[in-house]
Amino acid sequence: MDQARIVMISPLPELTRLARQISRELSFKMDIVEAFLDKGVELGKRLEQSGAEVVISRGPTGVLLKKELSIPVILIQITSFDIIQALNRAKGYGQKIAYFDYVKRQGVYDFKGIMEILALENMKYYFYHNARELEEQIKDAREEGIEVVVASGICVIRQAQEQGMEGVMIYSSREAVVDALDRAKDVIFIRRKDREKAEFLKTIIDYSYDGVIAINNKSTFTHFNPAAEQVFKISADSIIGKKVEGISIPSVKSLFQNSKPAKGEVQNIDEKQIVFNRVPIHMDGESLGALVTFQSVDKIQNLEAAIRKKLYARGLISRYTFDDLVGSSQEFTKAMARAKKCARSNSTLLVDGEKGSGKRLFAHSIHAASARREGPFVELNCAGLPKDLLEGELFGSEGGVFSGTRKDGKQGLFELAHGGTIFLNEITALPLSLQSNLLRVLQGKIVRRVGGERAIPVDVRLIAATSRSLADEVKTGNFHKDLFFCLNALNLHIPPLRNRKSDIPLLVEHFTRKFRGSDGYTEKYPSSVFRFLGDYDWPGNVRELENFIEKYVILSEGSKDNFRLMEELLEELYRFRDDSSVAGKDAHDFLTVRIGTLKEMEREIIEKLYRQTDLDKKSLASCLGISRTTLWKKLKALEEDGRLSV
Repeated sequence: MDQARIVMISPLPELTRLARQISRELSFKMDIVEAFLDKGVELGKRLEQSGAEVVISRGPTGVLLKKELSIPVILIQITSFDIIQALNRAKGYGQKIAYFDYVKRQGVYDFKGIMEILALENMKYYFYHNARELEEQIKDAREEGIEVVVASGICVIRQAQEQGMEGVMIYSSREAVVDALDRAKDVIFIRRKDREKAEFLKTIIDYSYDGVIAINNKSTFTHFNPAAEQVFKISADSIIGKKVEGISIPSVKSLFQNSKPAKGEVQNIDEKQIVFNRVPIHMDGESLGALVTFQSVDKIQNLEAAIRKKLYARGLISRYTFDDLVGSSQEFTKAMARAKKCARSNSTLLVDGEKGSGKRLFAHSIHAASARREGPFVELNCAGLPKDLLEGELFGSEGGVFSGTRKDGKQGLFELAHGGTIFLNEITALPLSLQSNLLRVLQGKIVRRVGGERAIPVDVRLIAATSRSLADEVKTGNFHKDLFFCLNALNLHIPPLRNRKSDIPLLVEHFTRKFRGSDGYTEKYPSSVFRFLGDYDWPGNVRELENFIEKYVILSEGSKDNFRLMEELLEELYRFRDDSSVAGKDAHDFLTVRIGTLKEMEREIIEKLYRQTDLDKKSLASCLGISRTTLWKKLKALEEDGRLSV
């Protein structure tokens, strides 16, 4: 408070002397100057520029100062006792007395009571709006025979004296001056608290990574932080204090042309994109202005990349979205539509499908499209760990339970997945004892670490996957029935590739582009290749097709006959596949052939199978373990020899 600049602008010598006396007695430091009306305003403006925080004044001079200055002006109040004292003095100069005051003070004092106290019968009141009206009222008072004018302004007293009337000044009492000083100190205290809050807020805004721009209810810019300066390439000093319509920067003006709230809208700034939010500011239903916050898209992308990089390093993020899934067949489209509906839910989900059909990719994509996408994604292949390690991996362990564990224990996957999704692949590999524990976690939403008693709350969505029939596993006693019902709250079936062969062309081109690189992808497959690949049943599903294309891309470098290479690779698949259920062939069927060269015996086998069975060419090729193209070539050779009519 010692550094406060409190200035009193006194319009009266008597007030000046009283103020200095009070200042000395109270040891209160303030500047006291003497001036009134326009000269007082002129002096007040200079004092404001030099650092004055509060001005104290009185009468018309105080009213003018209050109107012209932007800092607080405390008016020394005229009390009823001050007026009584002045009127009592006026009685000594005449019986016809008039009281003059500014119109805004009309109704403040109880003049009826004052007149009764002083036994005044001929007192009149005049309340003026401006100097011209005051001058006219002074003349009216003289014409009405007023002898004494009582007022708090020196200008009123002087005009009354010029008209031949006596003038009595209302002086401020000591109590009124002390009260004004106390109010001035309170105002400074409040203003300093407000400045502290404003500085605190300004620091937060200035050091925010977001750009922040604010306007008040007069559309004047009040905040323009360094992040905003960097994006718009202008200084805050050049814009703060100006009105929105008064600046010549269209990109800034456009942010405030609409007063409605906005969230996540995009705008181009000098060939760069920003994402901005606009929030109107209201208090008690009254508009205080508007706030716009924004970030450049590049910064958002870089920040997201950094966060994802950290999460990737911990393996706690989904790596695939629905955009990574390839297919347009009816079966695939149906599975995708159901998966997207499942993504909107928070319920436990069971995904079933053959190995290699894409269950893992669907699980990742469902998490990435869900409300939990900002949370972790934790996955575990239950068949990939020894059974004695699964419990500690899933539920964690307290320190010292296992040799080599940390003293503070180890978090389990359910703890790591808090707020997100846990994906348990090959759920049937869980031992029955762990199935019971898993059921308790799903029902109670708490985990207990191995060797611990503390209940740890977890908020986790479970996606389980299996390549086996859980219903059959329940029947054989290998799977907990209640856990099956719990997991099957939502279910999703991923079709095998043999049931969606129309997707093979899309998948082949997708994997070719993946392994060749998008820049080096020039492969154009004829439709015959896709028919050729469609003859195979792909028991390993999409994963087998992906491996096949990877092998083809590696080996086809520099090859002159890529189609022949693909044929050979597919024949390898036929040769190595473990398929004992070939259509049309029974384990007890046999053929008798004459001993000859390998080529002769091969031709005789093909000829007899073609004649003696009802197999079509596709099934016959599958039975022989060769591609349909190879079969077609061999049948053509037999036809040319006259042994067959194909």
